[in-house]
Amino acid sequence: MSDSLHLEERAIEAVWCYREALAAAANSEKAQARAHRALMSILPDLERAIIEDRPSSFAKKLFDAGARAVTQLDEARQVFNEAAARLEGARQALAAVEEELGYIPDVPAKGNRARP
Repeated sequence: MSDSLHLEERAIEAVWCYREALAAAANSEKAQARAHRALMSILPDLERAIIEDRPSSFAKKLFDAGARAVTQLDEARQVFNEAAARLEGARQALAAVEEELGYIPDVPAKGNRARP
């Protein structure tokens, strides 16, 4: 009985880790989309500033905004990669526990989280 309880606790923890990593990945995808939209909105203005030979300060502001968007995109991708690695680790842990236990225990919704 104790082994079964321990396995259930491990399964619940793996599910929570999986859910947290999945949420981090989803948030990262949203951040990537925002950064990509920002970058795409800046590029036409930057091109126009170069073609129209606008003051270099104007082009520099656009370039700096684009560089910030690229940095945000890179950071969001890094978060996504880390979340994907955590997802895979949690998936493997859950699969191993499920194989030993024979089922995945019911895990409460986020608001009712009681860590084992």
